[in-house]
Amino acid sequence: MLDTKKHYLAMASVPRQHWGERYSADQALGTGTIFKDLDMPFFAAEELFFPGASQEAADKDPVQREREALMLEIQRVSFLLDDLRLYLDTHPEDQEGLAEFKTALEKRKQMKEEFAEKFYPLTPDCMAEIYQKQPLSACFFWQEGPAPWEGGCV
Repeated sequence: MLDTKKHYLAMASVPRQHWGERYSADQALGTGTIFKDLDMPFFAAEELFFPGASQEAADKDPVQREREALMLEIQRVSFLLDDLRLYLDTHPEDQEGLAEFKTALEKRKQMKEEFAEKFYPLTPDCMAEIYQKQPLSACFFWQEGPAPWEGGCV
């Protein structure tokens, strides 16, 4: 016999998000959202961790510190892009959000190019940029930098 009763475990109510006040890149990376209105943490954190903020970071060689600082900036902008993309998925008509998205895309592209020139490529797109500048290169380039598990940018 078929049970005709409907059993609901939960019902969600999701208010429509609006373009509102945003966190700085540091705050957004630490809270998990760029939008202050969406910051509803599940737990209270005594202290947020930001790579490079410890004494250990101060003891590293200058090249490692520079590499980590640039990588952290790339992570901040990448996080911003992810949050903006999610916002624009539901608000494609928001021109302010789209303008900020375009600006962040260009900024991340420039930072990844800078990182590739100074250290090593992070993505195949970065490798393509290197090949465009050095067409005769026979190097595959991935071997230029340490793997993440080797402590390259932690």
